Amino acid sequence: MGESSVFLTRILDVLLDGGDQIAFAHRGRSMTYRETFDTLRRLHATLKSEGIVPGQLVAITGGNAPETILLQFASQLLGARVVHIDEGRSDLLELLEVDHVLTTDPEGPLVTSRVARAPRRDEETALPRSIETMFSGDGTNLVCYRDVYEEMARTTQPNAEGPQRVLLIAPLSHPIGNRLTCKALLAGDTVVLHERTTGTGSFAAANLAGEA
Repeated sequence: MGESSVFLTRILDVLLDGGDQIAFAHRGRSMTYRETFDTLRRLHATLKSEGIVPGQLVAITGGNAPETILLQFASQLLGARVVHIDEGRSDLLELLEVDHVLTTDPEGPLVTSRVARAPRRDEETALPRSIETMFSGDGTNLVCYRDVYEEMARTTQPNAEGPQRVLLIAPLSHPIGNRLTCKALLAGDTVVLHERTTGTGSFAAANLAGEA
């Protein structure tokens, strides 16, 4: 058996240790790192009770909200693979034969299962050894990351000048926006989520160099 995912281990550590530092600012509300960890724990329990198990493919839809990235983390903690489906690409849900659809849309259910619900497993399971994050992108090609986040977790450290504010104007469903958000959290920064931008080609305006 190999070691647990470095990325998941680091994310849990920084959220647990971040305390009252603001992790997300969105639509006039803010979430501290402690509140973010608690939200992730609740989402993890919900997804586990819905029967999400290792190896399944989970699709995430929705706008730029903290819960979008937390659903990604919660699914990956359960060993599931994740694909972010951008607006207008619902055709991929059938094409990819996803097992569950998760959404941050307040008008819809949190989880839509496309397979029979598995029995709830109450035993503790080890962290997955690796994660897989996919993005619908433009056209018919998927962007798939496996080692990118692991390397990010190994190299990202808090800013010597203290926590920074990172303005994100790219969708969390886009590789750049997703990666910037994860990097900011690993550094203990505050992610200021801009309203959802149209299209998947938008770039993030942030005070993180080398990400354009």
